[in-house]
Amino acid sequence: MLKVPKRVSLSKCKSLLILAYENNPEVTLSAEYLRVYSPSAENKGNHSFPNGKQYIQITDIAKCGNYALRISFSDDHTTGIFTWSLLLDLSENRTRHWDKYLSQLHTSGKSREPHTFTLKIPNN
Repeated sequence: MLKVPKRVSLSKCKSLLILAYENNPEVTLSAEYLRVYSPSAENKGNHSFPNGKQYIQITDIAKCGNYALRISFSDDHTTGIFTWSLLLDLSENRTRHWDKYLSQLHTSGKSREPHTFTLKIPNN
């Protein structure tokens, strides 16, 4: 059976999406996490995770039928449709997904910080 949140809200700072499920505690997902795992064509076509999204905010949330939310972000990204099942997966597997993201950033020499680069200095 599909788990649909009974309430969806946005924090005052617009950096957290709050999902309340029946008989479960609230789940809080950061805007950065959601932006990185956006199921948009832009993200899917990119072979690495988006970087520089640490301070991103959610600018709009719209319900898509009875199956999803369209979340818009402060970097003008508006094409990600988050199904209820994807939001549940992102909630239940947050640690694994977040660790994968941080590992990918580290491996590629990129940063969560916008407009910053990590230089790899070879050991001699």
